[in-house]
Amino acid sequence: MNIKIVITCILCSLAIMASAQLENLPRKTLNGKEYYVYKVAKGETVYSISKKFAVSQSDILKYNPSAKNGLKYDQMLFLPTDDAEVVETAVSSSFIHTVRRGETLYGIGKMYNVTVDEIQELNPGVTSKLNVGDKLNIPQKGKKTAENDGEKATPKANTKKETVASDYIYHTIASGETLYVISGKYDVTVKEIIRANPGIKPKKLYKGSVIRIPVKAEMAEAAMPQESVAEPVVEPVVEPVPELTQEASYAAPCSTYVAKRKETYYSIAQKFDISIDSLKEANRDIRVVKEGMTINIPIAQPVAVAETVKEEDSNEYLDNVYAQVYDKNDADYINVAVILPFMLNEDESNIKSSLYTEYYQGFLLAVDSLKRQGYSINLYTYDSQGSTDVVKGILDKEHMTAMHLIIAPEDDEAINLIADFGERYDINVVNTFSLKNERVNTNARVFQTNIPGSYLYAESAALFIKTFKHKDIVFLNNKDVEEPENEFVTTLKDELGKRNIPYTTCDYSTVLNASDMNAVLGSEAVVFVPTTNKKEAIVTLLPGLEEFVNKSPSCDVSLFGYPGWVPQIGKNINKLYKLDTYVFSRFYTIPDDPMLYDLSIKYLYWYNEEMKNASPRYAILGFDTGLYFMNAIAKYGKNFANYELPNGENTIQTGFKFERINNWSGFINKSFYFVHLSPDMKIEKITQ
Repeated sequence: MNIKIVITCILCSLAIMASAQLENLPRKTLNGKEYYVYKVAKGETVYSISKKFAVSQSDILKYNPSAKNGLKYDQMLFLPTDDAEVVETAVSSSFIHTVRRGETLYGIGKMYNVTVDEIQELNPGVTSKLNVGDKLNIPQKGKKTAENDGEKATPKANTKKETVASDYIYHTIASGETLYVISGKYDVTVKEIIRANPGIKPKKLYKGSVIRIPVKAEMAEAAMPQESVAEPVVEPVVEPVPELTQEASYAAPCSTYVAKRKETYYSIAQKFDISIDSLKEANRDIRVVKEGMTINIPIAQPVAVAETVKEEDSNEYLDNVYAQVYDKNDADYINVAVILPFMLNEDESNIKSSLYTEYYQGFLLAVDSLKRQGYSINLYTYDSQGSTDVVKGILDKEHMTAMHLIIAPEDDEAINLIADFGERYDINVVNTFSLKNERVNTNARVFQTNIPGSYLYAESAALFIKTFKHKDIVFLNNKDVEEPENEFVTTLKDELGKRNIPYTTCDYSTVLNASDMNAVLGSEAVVFVPTTNKKEAIVTLLPGLEEFVNKSPSCDVSLFGYPGWVPQIGKNINKLYKLDTYVFSRFYTIPDDPMLYDLSIKYLYWYNEEMKNASPRYAILGFDTGLYFMNAIAKYGKNFANYELPNGENTIQTGFKFERINNWSGFINKSFYFVHLSPDMKIEKITQ
């Protein structure tokens, strides 16, 4: 028998066997689409499963993005059925988001105005545990504005900001794409894209980064370009010229062309080497190109595509457009508004309002410091009284549109009002007090000075592994406490698992004893991590850990603790020194810091009282925040964030390391500390 026939028969038999195995798998319907469900066996890989079921590796990875980082025993995989073609159509109306450290499904959903369920429907293998680098299909919804999330401040007639589209679609940047290329695909200007994406670097776009595209009302129906649309080219595509028609409604000579599937005005203009404007002019009665439509093609002098690309993609052109949108004009003075609930209309001051007063007092010291350097600052202070109506009245004052900076209160509704006002008038808005407000996801003018929890735990886990990579990791678990595992421990254990770093758990009852840690007595170096983040735990842990150190003098011991421990450091400092303790926290003030001493003396002199002993200290918070932002605006103008974010490490209590969440979002402060109390009785603040 011919060897080729034998091989063909064998391959056919294998394919039939693989198909039969696939058909025997259980099925599950998600988002109206059916998938085979397969549980990964020990030692299996994407390659071996693709051979086993005759499913391409690319299909496995497409429907199971987490598989990109390797498979785990008992992991559930979703394999495409014959309905895969339908799924392809759904995916064509989506875009790709690459997961970054600290991101959650909920946060990604807020970023794109979609729900967690909608994300999981397009990514059936995805759970709440995301891995850095995971690729997620995100449904293209086309409506993403602050207006969707709450009430906006009433627009004023004297706004200087250009009108922007109220709807957006999203585009994942491909290799080699430029702003000119993308602007042509969506029939928007380079300037409109830059305005919609303050975080992009126009001269250097990053592959895989997502940008938003403003959608005009008349093009909403064609808002989502398909992946098959050809990219612009410098050399014109040679195509046969269609037959001339006498029915063209355009004055200039025209030929006709029948539009193919997924073609747009842009792709047709590129195909025939003509301008989009002339093509639209020749087809005034056609708003959106659809398959099968007869399109008039003007016979005219070809557009000099190469010259256009050269001009609109040049560094000089991009610099000029960027400077028009985000001007660098520095004012001779800085206008700052502080809107906080001082509650001056109440007979007695409550603790919260007194802390806001102290924050403002620290802020005033920052103003004084800058004025002594020669800067002119106009400060406007308002009591929000805890009322959104009062905040609306404040924002309605004519001079508020001339602010360069607004300090917002803690209340979510008030933050939203002020943030939307800031976005409309290009005013920087500082959210110092709220961790949960979500305006920072979509408003480029918002600065959130507290790192959100998911980012804090992810960044702390990464720094933990870097710091303690040479030590045995031991979790201390109070088995008598019935509470969910705290988020930091969950995040750390996930990271350790991904990196194949082993760890041990020692259980104890109520109070830790040295005998509870007998399993690690032989360790040369160990770091202990309590699984509870309750501040009360420090009292039940320290005596047993001290005893362990005494029993194991040759063991290099460290203790890792939580932000809630910070206020208790002073009363336990000698024990914490002995245990070589590290505590992660958003805030910390080193007791013998000379800058703290100077500020304390000045505060006492100005206000005839000492700062309140809180965590954080509000007066220092006000001073650090005021000094950072006013100094940045004084030096670089109100658009400082688009050009140069100042180094915020030279502060007393709070570091500043601002990063955008995405290309159109505001900034979150990624700074935090490992407060290290070393056995040589020194305290240092370690940053990433």
